Amino acid sequence: MALRLISYRADRNSPVRVGVLVNDRPCDLLRALETVGIRTPDRACFQDVAGLLACPDCLEAARLAVEEIDDSAALEDVEVLAPIPCPPKVFCLATNFMSHMAESISRHLQDGEQKRELDTPRVFMKPSPNTVIGPGAPVRLSSVSRFVDYEAEMAIIIGEPARDVSVEQARGHISGVTAFNDISERELSIWERDEEREWDRFFDWLNGKWCDGFAPMGPCAVPLADAGDPDDLDITLRLNGEVKQQANTREMIFKVDEIVSYISHICTLQTGDVIACGTPAGVGRHQGIRLKDGDLLEVEIPPVGVLRTPVVGP
Repeated sequence: MALRLISYRADRNSPVRVGVLVNDRPCDLLRALETVGIRTPDRACFQDVAGLLACPDCLEAARLAVEEIDDSAALEDVEVLAPIPCPPKVFCLATNFMSHMAESISRHLQDGEQKRELDTPRVFMKPSPNTVIGPGAPVRLSSVSRFVDYEAEMAIIIGEPARDVSVEQARGHISGVTAFNDISERELSIWERDEEREWDRFFDWLNGKWCDGFAPMGPCAVPLADAGDPDDLDITLRLNGEVKQQANTREMIFKVDEIVSYISHICTLQTGDVIACGTPAGVGRHQGIRLKDGDLLEVEIPPVGVLRTPVVGP
């Protein structure tokens, strides 16, 4: 059984704690360890999911506890947060699936020419304090919302810090995977312009990914050893129960080891950094689908499970 780690709190004034999903039911991990009499190799690692994912001995203790878990560890009326509630950094990849590149704004960034492949990854960032939300938390449409869209993605989590690592070394710095939804405002317009420039279009695209709540993540983080090959995971997005995106990460242009190595040469990757690895074809923009009040988004990645995100609007 895959270990499915969560972050949760009893209420907004309570500290964030580490738990585990068992049959989709949240359970307190430290309570489970105490109940079955398992000592934690390093209790400090159980203070947050990022630290726990980075400690193989602690993960093994958690697995043993989950095998013996009972109802005494079950949690009621808690808020399940994003597994990494406030990552040090959130990186995303633009057009890392050829199928999405063919339908995306990338044609404007390449002067209309669509290459078969890219030479280097296209990396951008999201500000984690305001964008990251957990399972069940709503995406809230705002006064500037004109064309809000979805992008189902697999995200990897960094364990051991990485700086200038090779592609061959990169896998050792990945601690887990989760599901991610790169919500985007496709028609950002706050101030009217007298003239539209190409770089204006690029920054509108980028800034349209920075709105509050535009990085749903979860419902859990799965250790890499339990998740299987991150370059061979299914991704499905459903909008109100209807499949809109369906692909496998083996279709990614840049594989996870290449992505980690590339970014590590730009900046140091820290424990708990999150990298969303790109979305396949099927985004709403190219189907004329604007997210609206009452919509329900579901991103599913076995064995992570289903990340559900309702949409609410003015």
